[in-house]
Amino acid sequence: MRGVARTTTLDSVIDDADQRGTAARSGDIDFADLVRVLHQGVWVIDLDGITLYANQRMADLLQTTPEAMIDGSVLEYFFEHDHALLLEQIATRHRGASDDYVARLRRTDGELVVVRVHASPLRRDGVVFASVAAMSDITELTADAADNTVALHDAEESLRRRTRLMSWVAHELRTPLNTIAGFAQLLRTSSLPPRDLDRVNNILAASTHMDGLVQDLLDYARADSATIEARLQAVAVADAVAEAVSLVAGVAQQQQVHIDRNVPDLWVIADHRKLVGVLVNLLSNAVKYGGSGNVVTVSASAVSGRVECTVADQGPGITLRHQRAIFQPFERLDNAEGMHGTGLGLAIVDAYVRAMHGTISLESVPGQGTTFTVDLPPAQRPDPEPAPPDALPAHQEAGENVRTVLYVEDEPLNASLLESIVSLLPGRRLHVEPTVAGGIAAASSIRPALVLLDLNLPDGSGFDVLRSIRSNPDLAATPVFILSADATEQATQRAQELGADRFISKPFDLEQFLSLLDHHTK
Repeated sequence: MRGVARTTTLDSVIDDADQRGTAARSGDIDFADLVRVLHQGVWVIDLDGITLYANQRMADLLQTTPEAMIDGSVLEYFFEHDHALLLEQIATRHRGASDDYVARLRRTDGELVVVRVHASPLRRDGVVFASVAAMSDITELTADAADNTVALHDAEESLRRRTRLMSWVAHELRTPLNTIAGFAQLLRTSSLPPRDLDRVNNILAASTHMDGLVQDLLDYARADSATIEARLQAVAVADAVAEAVSLVAGVAQQQQVHIDRNVPDLWVIADHRKLVGVLVNLLSNAVKYGGSGNVVTVSASAVSGRVECTVADQGPGITLRHQRAIFQPFERLDNAEGMHGTGLGLAIVDAYVRAMHGTISLESVPGQGTTFTVDLPPAQRPDPEPAPPDALPAHQEAGENVRTVLYVEDEPLNASLLESIVSLLPGRRLHVEPTVAGGIAAASSIRPALVLLDLNLPDGSGFDVLRSIRSNPDLAATPVFILSADATEQATQRAQELGADRFISKPFDLEQFLSLLDHHTK
């Protein structure tokens, strides 16, 4: 635990690594004393990036103390744009390899330090358990300090502009998509002739495809700026594979491609949605490019303390020229004519895998097929979660009092969609306010059972309404959901900090949304 008074020495790290089958000292030479007087910074971290040891020179480079660094994350001191590089290097140490690279560190005063790094793995009983790096300050060799400050300011301003653009794209494109998908889902719940039901399903499929293209573009922009978001948790590989296979089953059937599964009970640390997206992309490529009659095999295994997921096909393979560029944006294979998509698929796959602290590789022999391997950190099976709320009852009688849902939203089509959805729940009604001021006033006057907030409003943000509700003792316990297309990490984190009960991203699933509404307005 940080802040606890304890001292970690290089001796203790070495002694813990190897109970002296190989001596940590040779004769009368004390290696720890040598490290302390080196002109280079020495930094030892475990495979999770937690600091085990730092010498005085390393602490001086960062304008801190060795004691303050112990038990802290190495990410705290690396420049944000170099986080992906660092995670790749940690994975390289995990595989037992050394490497030299250049990185940027952020001192405690905010200034950047450019360092040349030589990093090597540390082993205990032949198994890698940590990494040691020697760092040399090369800041003066690379640029003048003032130029670095200007460059950093320009980079951060560029990142802010890009973030604002992504937020605008998400809101402006996904808001109409939410309306299209929402009304289509409502139509699907009604009694439609089979032909009309097929048409509604086509609308839903097209809106889902469009949402996927928007997500590809947003994630590509995030990956290019090293800000891609991953919500890491324990994920069952078999569940992710089953979901991915179900999503490509229709295409596989059309192409007469059989998908074999060999996935034991393994768990990984991953973002469930992104892992499914990775598998869907790899499976889709195997199905599309493999040709009719192809057999695609998806499997998983535990290898050297990691979990490897592989997707293999028996297709024509990938030439060496294309292998070198396969993960670049807009790179497409020679036989990709007629294939739909943004051309960002494998670039996004690579970014997703790196965001989950993993690696992806491929092996391919022209004429013999291709195998993609995704390497991810393992996880323990989590404890079972409480059962979700029961599904909506078929017939629910209205209570004596009608329960009001307050929706603060300025887009008439979105308000109309929610009105139709809430009307499916007996004993509930929707009250719509298009402004922050109106939402705050209505919350106080009608005392709603539930509040739904859009974020982009004419006179401010939905966060302003949330802040007002949480500061009012009479309303503080009222459940509040953010309902927005702006589901960026900054927005979801801000919602959590201000006390929102849920953040629901548009477009949403109708059945799940109805279940939540019913549960929170009983």
